[in-house]
Amino acid sequence: MISDPEPVSVGPSLDLKTASVFLDFDGTLVDLADTPDGVSVPDDLPALLQDLYNALSGRLALVSGRKISDLETFLPTFPGPMAGGHGAETRIDGNYSAHPFSGSEGYDQMLASLEQIVSDHPGSLLEEKPTGAVVHYRQVPDKRETIGKALASIMERHKDLELHQAKMAFELKPSDVDKGEATLDLWKHLGGNIPVFMGDDASDEPAMDLVQKHGGFAIKVGDGDTIAHHRKPDPASIRALLRSWLTS
Repeated sequence: MISDPEPVSVGPSLDLKTASVFLDFDGTLVDLADTPDGVSVPDDLPALLQDLYNALSGRLALVSGRKISDLETFLPTFPGPMAGGHGAETRIDGNYSAHPFSGSEGYDQMLASLEQIVSDHPGSLLEEKPTGAVVHYRQVPDKRETIGKALASIMERHKDLELHQAKMAFELKPSDVDKGEATLDLWKHLGGNIPVFMGDDASDEPAMDLVQKHGGFAIKVGDGDTIAHHRKPDPASIRALLRSWLTS
């Protein structure tokens, strides 16, 4: 891990004719919000992504922990591939697919357990996904430890799931999916050009590692240890970087 990668103010530069770009959503393209539904999408973001998609000849994808229906709500005009739930859901060429955990008996059992935990910890919030769920404690940060212990106890009954520490939240997802594998699959689908990944969370690190090992580069957004070789301070700086690529 690189604790303080080189800051980048304008670059790194990118030849849009030879690149494939993969973008996280929350904390990367848009600022984090107190609740999942509270995200504010900048007015110019949809047009920016459309212009970038065109300039890349379609080699632009979103790789998010969000469920795909959320991404489609926030960015209804985005034409490119999407991986949601860290790769447990995909939308490629208009075709949707989901991990087998979706709709399973195990999923229903997990959801019932999480609903009880949230009920026992007023102020926490349950975000349901087709292939997992998130327990947010941003409104009650003092309950982080007790919520974490409660979640750890139910993991004994869900060996096929992985508990992930997100920003002011805990997430459960299938243990056999991550953003690295999701990015690899999309990268192959898009033609295997020079890969670029941008993300802000620990869950983005496998994808960052992947693109760097395949001759591309990664940009970490915000603070925190990272394997990425570059860093940007916030989503506004990422959007500015994307604009600079379109005009260079």
